[in-house]
Amino acid sequence: MTLQVKKIRLNELENFVNSKAFQNYEVVPISPIRARSYLANPHALNNDIVLYLGFKNERLVAFRSIFADTLNSDDQQIRFGWCSGNWVHEQYRRLGYSEQLLREAYEDWDKKLLFTNYAPNSEKLYVKTGLFQPIHQFEGVRAYLHAKTARLFQTQKNTVTALLSNIIDFFISLLVHLIGFFYNPKPGSAISFSDTTKPDEACYEFLKSNPVNSVFNRDETELKWIFDHPWMSQQNNGVSSRYPFSSFSKNFYYKTVKVKRDKKMLGFFIFSVREGHLKTLYFNLTEDCTKEIAVFLKKYCLSNKIEYLTIYKKELAGQLLSRKFPFLHAKRYGQKIYSTFQVSNKKQHTFQDGDGDVFFT
Repeated sequence: MTLQVKKIRLNELENFVNSKAFQNYEVVPISPIRARSYLANPHALNNDIVLYLGFKNERLVAFRSIFADTLNSDDQQIRFGWCSGNWVHEQYRRLGYSEQLLREAYEDWDKKLLFTNYAPNSEKLYVKTGLFQPIHQFEGVRAYLHAKTARLFQTQKNTVTALLSNIIDFFISLLVHLIGFFYNPKPGSAISFSDTTKPDEACYEFLKSNPVNSVFNRDETELKWIFDHPWMSQQNNGVSSRYPFSSFSKNFYYKTVKVKRDKKMLGFFIFSVREGHLKTLYFNLTEDCTKEIAVFLKKYCLSNKIEYLTIYKKELAGQLLSRKFPFLHAKRYGQKIYSTFQVSNKKQHTFQDGDGDVFFT
């Protein structure tokens, strides 16, 4: 039996989030902070359908959220929707409801959808529909430092396993502390780094003079949208506990790192840290500073007790895989970007680590 589907357009979203019906849902289909970001999206149009709600007997049992973006397909700019947020109540899974909502979105968004930043089961569902084909493969790395066994091994805890986990974590911490004494690379160039929370005017001036030829349009307007309208909050409220995706973290922040050589700006890059996980998101550099950035990130991870980091930028990932120290372990890691339509990239536009909704979460 199919779902009863309700669609929320962007110009209806604010009233919907403030409605009594929204407040009464046992699971909410969007967090208020994410809704505000959708409303401020510079690529969005009022008539965009951003939420698909599936009901059984007036009970919300499935939803899907979409946000607008544009991409460069050679000389053509194409508008599309990112699939970002797909949920089905555990009692109603494997009944085709997720695919039903996906196909509704596929038709409404002119058959132009993309997805990335997926869990393995979600990837299987998308691919199974036959609608999506990969347009890019990230060849990255995941490296571990101040690793916590609770994150590495998702096992049910009891008194014995909790004690064992604490003992292992103690020795890992001790080992990393000792490693820190031996990791003291000598500066090999005149390149310097300075970090701030978000891009400043110097970064935006550099971006104007040195635009990135990216597949997706991350210019000044979009970067300001991302930083001014995050999806994560350090304030936990009642809605956060009813939203099945990221909206709250006690430890989430961005860093923008300016790179200079002899006071001349070579560019900047951006990363985020969430609960001990560092992710690189964006790079705009006029020179190859791969080795120096790798050293900077290693030092940052040591001094800020980063548990693990994820990097999709191929050259930087290769540097960390070939010179893993001081990380305890590093492995190849990557995801794909999938699209329902053909994307031509003959001009070799670049992809960024934070493409899609990765930047927000």
